[in-house]
Amino acid sequence: MLSALVTQLERRVDALEAEIAPLLIEPLSALNRRQAEHITFQLQNVWEMFVRNFILSSATGHAVGAAGKVPASAPYSFRSREAVRVLLLQRTGNRFEPKWYRPVDAIRAATRLQIHNLTNVTAAIGSTPWPLEDLRLTRNFFAHRSRSSALDLRALNWFSPGDVISVETTLMPFGAGGVRRFDGWCANMKLIARAML
Repeated sequence: MLSALVTQLERRVDALEAEIAPLLIEPLSALNRRQAEHITFQLQNVWEMFVRNFILSSATGHAVGAAGKVPASAPYSFRSREAVRVLLLQRTGNRFEPKWYRPVDAIRAATRLQIHNLTNVTAAIGSTPWPLEDLRLTRNFFAHRSRSSALDLRALNWFSPGDVISVETTLMPFGAGGVRRFDGWCANMKLIARAML
């Protein structure tokens, strides 16, 4: 079941990579820029939902990881993913789910649920520096275009003082190893997801 979640993540990420590939050719029209921004939103959402489903599924007793069946950590009456979500909210006293894209919040939720594959999850998503933080900051800027989101993104030192923050300056540049930034995020997601198994 957990490997099926990883496979599903990989398929979705591959589809988003295929969707954005024709857009990563400069110059971009306003419509193509907006489409690339939406693909970035989707990439962030795919990751967040994967982490949520992986951790909640791990508590149900129906999950199978690389080492075999993951024993249930939730009481018998909470043996579905959505029931585990309710259990988590009861244990934390919160009205809202954790921010699954934040490693600290995801690890805290996994710890509260006492999942038996906590070591794998923590080792995979607890890495520092977190390679997907840049994606979150980029997504936040595209979504809000606020001063604070721009300052957060500029703190990554991707830009010269006069550079404009745009799709071209965030998603398209090549990083270490000649990998385009967007492709690097996708590769990191797949790598981290496999490590969680």
